[in-house]
Amino acid sequence: MSEKGTRRIGLIPFGLATVVLLSLFLTLTYQALFHRKEGAARLPVLRRVETFSLTDQSKKTVTLGDLRGKVWVADFIYTSCPGPCPAETLRMKEIQDLVAGLPDVRLVSFSVDPGVDTPEVLARYAQAHGADPAKWYFLTGTVKEIWRLATESFALAVGENPPNRPAEEGPVFHSTQFALVDQEGRIRAYYDGLRPATAARVARDIRALLEERPTAGPERSPVPTGGGAR
Repeated sequence: MSEKGTRRIGLIPFGLATVVLLSLFLTLTYQALFHRKEGAARLPVLRRVETFSLTDQSKKTVTLGDLRGKVWVADFIYTSCPGPCPAETLRMKEIQDLVAGLPDVRLVSFSVDPGVDTPEVLARYAQAHGADPAKWYFLTGTVKEIWRLATESFALAVGENPPNRPAEEGPVFHSTQFALVDQEGRIRAYYDGLRPATAARVARDIRALLEERPTAGPERSPVPTGGGAR
């Protein structure tokens, strides 16, 4: 066989390898882009949080404007809650730990019993649960402000239990849903705040929002109070 023929045979495997590698590269690139878009599609714009001005555990005023440019997770609790609030706060602490290295992330816990939950009370509660005061706000204000925020902005239930309630139910009932809010103050997802798997799902979706380019998408109908959790 001639030297020329040998060279041609030697080039065939090399060419095939190049084509295979190029095809693999393009496939992986396409899949990465596709899944990134797919991840963003999982987080539709559900509704918008209305402006608020409340007080945190260090007696500082926190407004919706202070959270602009941040991805944040919201829940509604109260410090004397005998029911689900400790579990919610534990779940929020798990989220805090999972996203500790991300600077543009905040956690916000609104007290639904603000008459009792003064900044001093909230500060003790926050410290007892390992909250980073620079990233996790516990907010108090008036009952009217916070209950209106829960029901009208977040579409979550809150109300006063009857006087003859069982002791384990506490004075206030409220939703245990978490809400994920984007950099523009739009709610993008709801989660069951009591599920062990929630922390990892929220952390994953936080990262997806941080990578998302700002877009003006249509807002959708409110999610029912008892549904929509992930």
